[in-house]
Amino acid sequence: MTLRGKIAIAMAVLTAVTAIIVASATYVVTDTRVRAEVDQYLDSYAQRFQDPDGRQAAATCSQSTNRRGLQNLPRPEDSIDGVAFQCLDRSGTPVASVGVATLPVNARDVAIAATGRGKQIRTVESEGETWRVETVGIAQGGAVQIARDYGETERVLSALRVWLSAIVVAASALSALLGWLIARRSTKPLVQLTDAAEEVATTGRLDVPVPAAGKDEPGRLARAFATMLAALGQSRDQQQQLVQDAGHELRTPLTSLRTNVETLQRYPDLPEATRESILADLDSETRELGTLVDELVQLATDSWDDEPEESVAVDQVVERVVERTRRRSGRSIEVDAQSFVMLGRPRELTRAIGNLVANAVKFSDAPAPVEVTVRPGMISVRDHGPGVAEVDRPHVFDRFYRSADARSKPGSGLGLAIVDQVARTHDGSVRVENAADGGAVFTITFPQSSPRD
Repeated sequence: MTLRGKIAIAMAVLTAVTAIIVASATYVVTDTRVRAEVDQYLDSYAQRFQDPDGRQAAATCSQSTNRRGLQNLPRPEDSIDGVAFQCLDRSGTPVASVGVATLPVNARDVAIAATGRGKQIRTVESEGETWRVETVGIAQGGAVQIARDYGETERVLSALRVWLSAIVVAASALSALLGWLIARRSTKPLVQLTDAAEEVATTGRLDVPVPAAGKDEPGRLARAFATMLAALGQSRDQQQQLVQDAGHELRTPLTSLRTNVETLQRYPDLPEATRESILADLDSETRELGTLVDELVQLATDSWDDEPEESVAVDQVVERVVERTRRRSGRSIEVDAQSFVMLGRPRELTRAIGNLVANAVKFSDAPAPVEVTVRPGMISVRDHGPGVAEVDRPHVFDRFYRSADARSKPGSGLGLAIVDQVARTHDGSVRVENAADGGAVFTITFPQSSPRD
């Protein structure tokens, strides 16, 4: 069943339940009120028979039809003020009546007639007519039954039941129709959104138009869906660009490897110096290719082995990176570090700092030192090389981007992209500037860092 149908049925059921409750309450209140008015009317007559000497009862019964053969008395159908009477003797036997042929007598009526005390009110049927009857005792013994036609009231109540039932049915049907119309209008954005999602699932296209969003919940869902499609589209475009760039970058070392291997295979008697040079080149290209593959995997998956966050002494990480780079390159690296601790991933930070230091070593010649400065919330690496050209600054952190000056040097163009990614995963940022007296300055900032005690 569709959502529209469920909403329509729910509204119809809710309206029907409400209408039934209201109709039932209306009927019960009306029935009770009418019965109370009739009973009050009968009570007003019953009070006439409460006189101690019984004159009113005697007068009424003397005008009534004598069941024992008295002549020239009023006919049974001749009621008094719209009220019929039936007189009972001490045994509870009807002896006379006015306005009615006969009224039923039950055990309670017989008991009232025998004692001459008490009363009861009930609804009875007599010869196809409905009567509301009050039996009241007479002080001298016997009882009088006072009756009022209740048939018209029953017919009115019956008509009321029919009308109320019709109202319940009509209200439920109207509510179902209105519920369906409201549901149709309310769920229209959801239907359009569902169609868009199905089209995306069927065709794989992410440029499917999403219906205009309002300010309600379906509107929020539509906006979220459009944002998700845009993010997925951007991610797919980035992945495609990464694959294209990776293919381009991988082609160069693979070509070099293939050429060197073919040379070794074709010329087995190469001079030892040439062979050593080719092998050294093969080793260098293999290492470069391994580094490139590692960096590609990390950038493509945006994961670093799901390393958990922990408290990291950044100044100590910098000291270890600098010491390792000094040992490998033999270059002079100066460190000015203040102690601070931040919440982060040690391997990510080590890789990012290492890339900056290695990049500074690569682009500055000895004996010019590399300067590393550490302050709470900030890591700065400066070289004394040519700096970064103005045209290259907006792109140095892009994947595979290599400036004209950098193309003659080894590298994949991914190192600074990794630095940027690490900074962003730690809620930080990285920027590059040129120093006033020459050289480039790369600075990573971490807004959520804190000094170490």
